[in-house]
Amino acid sequence: MKRICNIALAIILLCGCDSFLDVTPKGKLLPEKVQDFDEMIGDSRNPSSINPLAEMCGDNLYMTEERLTGKMMSEQGKAYTWQEEFYLPEEDDATWNSAYEIIYTCNLVLQETPKAKEGSDADRARVMAEARVNRAFYYWYLHSCYAPAYAPETAAADLSVPLVLEPDLEAKVKRATSDKVVTQILEDLKNVAMDLPEESISVYHLPRMAAFGLAARVNLFFGNYDAALENAEEALKLNNKLVDYNTFSFKNEGKPSGGINNRPIPRESPEMIMYRSTSFQSILSSCCMSPELLDLFDTDADLRYKFNFTVLDRSGKPIDEPYPLFLQELDYNIGVPEMMLIKAECLARKKDPKALNVLNELRKKRIATDKYTDLPEVNGDKLLGVVLEERQRELVYSGVRFFDMKRLAKEGIYTRTLTRQFKETTYTLAPNSNRYMFPIAAKVRILNNGIEQNPR
Repeated sequence: MKRICNIALAIILLCGCDSFLDVTPKGKLLPEKVQDFDEMIGDSRNPSSINPLAEMCGDNLYMTEERLTGKMMSEQGKAYTWQEEFYLPEEDDATWNSAYEIIYTCNLVLQETPKAKEGSDADRARVMAEARVNRAFYYWYLHSCYAPAYAPETAAADLSVPLVLEPDLEAKVKRATSDKVVTQILEDLKNVAMDLPEESISVYHLPRMAAFGLAARVNLFFGNYDAALENAEEALKLNNKLVDYNTFSFKNEGKPSGGINNRPIPRESPEMIMYRSTSFQSILSSCCMSPELLDLFDTDADLRYKFNFTVLDRSGKPIDEPYPLFLQELDYNIGVPEMMLIKAECLARKKDPKALNVLNELRKKRIATDKYTDLPEVNGDKLLGVVLEERQRELVYSGVRFFDMKRLAKEGIYTRTLTRQFKETTYTLAPNSNRYMFPIAAKVRILNNGIEQNPR
């Protein structure tokens, strides 16, 4: 049945009809039961369609001019240098398209599940809750890429992304303002957690803690710190497991890329709150860590440096790059460490010294046991700085750094102007620059001339 549902959905998308009920392809079974929509919302593509292009825009990366020469005409090179356009007029924007494809599925499930055949009320509620959480996630991601940092005082005027809440493939929708998109994200996450089971039936379905975890993340980015703290704590009640990096070891010390003993893959991690994955795992293959990121690590004691980065190639020889390479696959899960860091940040914003206790609990699983010491006590505004540095170390290449830079620049906390050089041209990203927003691809604007381009 799952294969049939996927085929039917693909046909629907190609037909361009207003609703899947408008066409019944001969010989194909369209979804009509609650179980069908359950399988649709549990499809492996739903958590795995994130395009990680935002990684290229952030300050965790460095690309040599030689490497950049080969990438400069691609979307990766254009994003790395924050150019006017990321895509040629005939090219698709994978960030935009992938997210809206999943949003379409969510809208279809939400529209049709209430009148679907068979299934209990609890099953219907669970399926619809999953659709709402997934829709909230992808709208958060789109908003984070294409809109300015959220600010309540300007949200009614700031443009975000088109807000499509029905499965209408022909809709010509203009960009909604940030206040409307943010309100919808929060509305989708409101009171859905209890409709989800404590444990999901597969990694592609959502457990209860996923709703709390995503609510914690989005409320942090929208400046709702009390709500973020409350939701992070609810998520941690359901899962507070931490993987101990002290149990890790290389399968071959001389060839770190050969694998790490005892390290779970992201899809099976005990730390997982909400499974998310990226559609472009190789995006960092031309990049090394930035010198600024390297300076944040105690390279002798911090096992996150030891097991996440390397200065050796696959054959065990020293790399030619000036800075270490990323060793692991991208982990885009919302996890226990992020919940702890959200909790610590919210406490630090209240100047509550218990924020350090949260950080120390995490660091005990990340710092070599024989070199571990608690963080020194700090007070006032310095406390938040300590938390944010730990957040950058722990959540490196997890899909949030560029968005962190954006929100913290809006607050006046992140004040760096980034520069990147290619031949005779210097590219810059200043705090609160319009370059913190992705440009809307030309192909999107051509297909819908009501879509307004972001200022550059």
